[in-house]
Order: sequence, then C-alpha cells, then structure tokens
Amino acid sequence: MTKAVRPNVTTDWELIAAQFPADWRELAEQMGLLKERPEHIGAKVDDIEPILRLVLYQAGASDSLRATVARAAALGLLAISHVALHKWMKKIGAYLVVLLRRMVATAAFAPERWHGFDLIAGDATTVQRPGSKGTTARVHYALRLADLTPRHIEVTDEHGGETARRFRAEPGELWLLDRGYSNPPGVASIHDRGAHIIVRVNRGTLPLYDARGKLIDIMTQLRGTASREQVKQCHAFVHEGERKIHGRLCWIRLPEDKATLARERARREAEGPCDTETLFAAEFVLVFTTVLHGLSAPQILMAYRARWQVELDFKRSKSIRELDRLPNFLPETIHSWICAKLLLQAVAVRMASPTAAFPPGGVGIAILPSPADRIASPQARPSRAGRRAAVVCRPARLERHLRRPAASAAR
Repeated sequence: MTKAVRPNVTTDWELIAAQFPADWRELAEQMGLLKERPEHIGAKVDDIEPILRLVLYQAGASDSLRATVARAAALGLLAISHVALHKWMKKIGAYLVVLLRRMVATAAFAPERWHGFDLIAGDATTVQRPGSKGTTARVHYALRLADLTPRHIEVTDEHGGETARRFRAEPGELWLLDRGYSNPPGVASIHDRGAHIIVRVNRGTLPLYDARGKLIDIMTQLRGTASREQVKQCHAFVHEGERKIHGRLCWIRLPEDKATLARERARREAEGPCDTETLFAAEFVLVFTTVLHGLSAPQILMAYRARWQVELDFKRSKSIRELDRLPNFLPETIHSWICAKLLLQAVAVRMASPTAAFPPGGVGIAILPSPADRIASPQARPSRAGRRAAVVCRPARLERHLRRPAASAAR
C-alpha cells in the first residue's frame, strides 16, 4: 500500500503568501500595525504573518473567533485570546484594503479610460446571522471599479432600505446604480455632492421631464425604436422640489434572444399576470445619467454593464465564500471580514492563473493546517503558552463554545 504524502505545512502558507505584494510585511510596519514596546513589556505579536493567517482563516472558514484562536494555539502558530483577535479585526481593515488594491488589476476601469470619471458600483445584499432562517440584516456596499476596493460598507437591519442617500459621493465619481435606487431624491443626493450617476430607470418611481417641463412618455419613445442594438438618447430632467437636474435618457433594444429571456424574468418577478407594457419594456435597457459631455450614449450603457459584472462577481463570492453570511453584527469587524473575503478571492484567482507565483516545493493551500499535518520537529512544537491554551480548549469544551449563541461567540 502506498503511503499518503502529507502536504508541507510551511510551503502551504508560502504558496499563499507568494501571491501577496513583495512588501506585505513591511507594509504592516509602515501602517503602524506593529509597534515597538519596551523590553519589560514585550509584545505577543511582532510579525503580521500569524495575525494575517488567523484573519484569512476566520473569514475563509466562516469560523468563530473562539474556534479560530483555539485552533491556532493548538497548532503552535499563535496564542492569543478571542478578544485580542477581535481587536486586530477592528484595525486590520485598512491594511487588507491596500493589499487588495495592489493585487487587483482592473485597468479597464481606470479613470483615464472614462473621461476622468472614477467608476463606483453601488448595491445591497441581504445577509443572515448564523442559525437564522430568514433575512436578519442588509449590507449596503459600493466598490471602486478601478481597484475593486470597498468604497462604502454599511450594515442595517432588514428594514434598512436601498437608497442612494446612504452613499457619500465625491466630485469626479460616476456612480452606477440599479433600478432599486431610481428615484428623484437618490439622483439629487449624488448630484448635490458634485458626482454623477448612471441609474437604471424604473418607470414607476423616476418621472422624467423635457426642457419645457412636460412629462416624457417613455413608452412612446420605446415604441419608436424599431431597430435592435442601436443606442438612442434624448435630453431629460429630474425634478426634485424646485430643482431641475439636467441629464440624458439612454436606451437600447436587446437582441431577440436576450429580449425573450428578459420577458421571462419580468414574468417571474411579477409573480402573477404581467401586462403587455411591462413585457415590451423588458426588451430595453433604459438608463438615466447626469453625464452630459465626455461619454457617448454607447459608453454610458457600457459603463452600466460594468456594474452588472461586479454584481455577478459578488454572487459568485456569496455562493463560494459565503460572503453574505456575516459572522456577527459588530460594525467594527464587518469591514475587515469582507475585505478578508475579497483578499482570499484575489489570492485564489492568482493561484489559478498560469502566472501564479509558486515558491520552491510549495503544494496545497492550507492557511491553518489540521493538527495531523503538523511537522514533528522541535521548531514546530507549540510554545508553553500555546500548550497551555491547547489544554484548556479540549474538544468537548470547544464544542460547547461552538454551540453558544453567535453574539457571545463573537465577543
């Protein structure tokens, strides 16, 4: 019988670390995460590596803080409390953002390719607390497409609605939003901050007017579009109070095969009889934008499609990495947790590419190995503190920790 060869624990982590920027250790010191202490005080953490491993493991495995530190102590990696790990989660988010920004290559969304506009995609998704069978919270987030870094993250309860007024837009940004944000107050909130917007038009919530103040009959405009895949546009105004926000209405009729799918989706969303106007309008992609110059109508629609690609990427992340299942409701750690998820995804993409950086002899992708994979050598044995922590975290006691309510396990 052939004896199974266990992966080398050290090179497993080296394989992952090889995907990071070359100065990932020095970066932690430059950002002040590791501070020197007097010799008589000492410091449990003088290297960012073990903390980064714990944070990535906790996010990747969706494990509790208690279980994460118990596993790390049992393996001799690092002996800290779950409270200490929580404190690290509160302050490591900015570091993860920088790592993620350096690892993601998204030159297609660079501002210089979009007339200087910084593309921001906003959306919201429902999340569930561990053990919950329904929606318990909603994450409102926005991504800067140039580097896929989080631009805005906010967690609300299930009653927190989707509105553009949550986002703090800045001059020079172009926000890409779905029809859930299609209303005059949302458009005005982005416009009033000196930014621009491209939003999918919801005919029921976003009335549009012409220069004379007459309501635009959108269905008449659509019925006059016989050709498919030809972009159309017209000037339009959004009225918010006494203000008139000037913009453009851009639309395109989908190819027949795509239009058929769109009509089927409209029937599913209606959950009942669907009127002929709704089915006809489903054949079109219709957006409103406050960008008047610099981007043509086809470019406006192309930018909006970029928002959908990011949404698809998040859907894959939710199904593969459980991005939508928050470990707790602690606002201080949500940012770091989501950034860690995105960083793990960036590492996985790099490792799957032909140009992935492989250290000599590296196999496997373990961040925290199983106890059976430890190397039986003096260097790999746990420290005295680690052995002491491993003793108090016996399997029975650890099981009781995992059975505790999520709120107490995350403290």
